[in-house]
Amino acid sequence: MNPVKEFSRFAEDYQSYKIIQSRVAKELVALIDSKPKNILDIGAGSGEIYKNIDWEFDRFYALDKSEKMLNLHPDFKTQKLLCDFNNYECYKNLKNRKIDFIFSSSSLQWAENLDNIFENISFLSKKIAFAIFTDKTFETLHKTAGIKSPIFSGEEILNSAKKFFMINYRFKSYRLFFKDSRSMFSYIKRSGVSAGERRLSFKETKRLFREYPLKYLEFEVLFIWTE
Repeated sequence: MNPVKEFSRFAEDYQSYKIIQSRVAKELVALIDSKPKNILDIGAGSGEIYKNIDWEFDRFYALDKSEKMLNLHPDFKTQKLLCDFNNYECYKNLKNRKIDFIFSSSSLQWAENLDNIFENISFLSKKIAFAIFTDKTFETLHKTAGIKSPIFSGEEILNSAKKFFMINYRFKSYRLFFKDSRSMFSYIKRSGVSAGERRLSFKETKRLFREYPLKYLEFEVLFIWTE
């Protein structure tokens, strides 16, 4: 299933399941000492970056490829841009806008080509702060299921980012505990973290329910930012 369809389908549920994403967005904004006035948020979703900004700004560009997610984003001083960050036309349409700083939280792990996306972003601004999930997210789940993570490794992300930005970075791991396997898999489906990845048959999923050895899910996030 196309990731945008899955995000849109569960847009309202996502508000209740975005525990890790909310924490990551808050920590990402806290890394920034400057107070930019014209901000672009790539993969803005329902507005976690926006909600954590505690300074006065002139314009906030909320970019997302899901209209339903953008409908949940706050409106004040916001221009909503329905646009796929994997599409070059998306950046072409941003060239004439005044952008001081670019955020992206919990989105760029779904880049089709990291080099292309980082290069396009660098033409808009060299001032950035990104939080990107790595392939160590759901690591034990993937091993138990016998499947490869669909997202990039931390090394791949760093090697690409360093081509276009003078960055600071750090990795951070999280654990999210659940009362049972059913609630865990409900979270995976509805939180948006899996972005619609459906590689297992019903029989394989039942086996995974039985054999998954942990009471929590693992996440690893790579924070990248410029001074």
